[in-house]
Amino acid sequence: MESHVVLAASARWFIPICTLVALTLLTSGSPGDGAGVRAGLTFALAIAAHALVFGVAAARVAFPAWAARSALGLGMGLVALSAASPNLQFGRQAMEVGLFATVAAAASLVLMILSGRAPTLRETP
Repeated sequence: MESHVVLAASARWFIPICTLVALTLLTSGSPGDGAGVRAGLTFALAIAAHALVFGVAAARVAFPAWAARSALGLGMGLVALSAASPNLQFGRQAMEVGLFATVAAAASLVLMILSGRAPTLRETP
C-alpha cells in the first residue's frame, strides 16, 4: 500500500479545481487589471502540484513541453499584437489571454526544468 494515498487523492481533486479557478480568474477579471497574470500563476500552481505529487514525468505527460512552447509563442504573439495596435476592439482581452498563456507556459517550463531532478513523493518499487 502506498503511503501517500491521501495526498494523491486530494491532488486529484485540487488540480482540476485549481485549473477551473485559473480559467474563472481569466474570464471574470476586467481587462487591464492583471487577470491574465494571476490566472497564469494559478495554472502554474496546478502544474507544480501535479509535478510534486505525481512526479515530473507525469506532469510532462499532462502538459508536454511542445504544448508549453506553443502556448508561449501564441501568448507572446497576442501580447505583441495587442500592444502594437491599441485601437483593436478586443485588444485588452487579447492582452489578458496572451499574458495568461505566456505566464502559464513560462512558469510551467521553468518548474519542469528546476524540478526535473528533484525526488518525488511517489515511491518506486
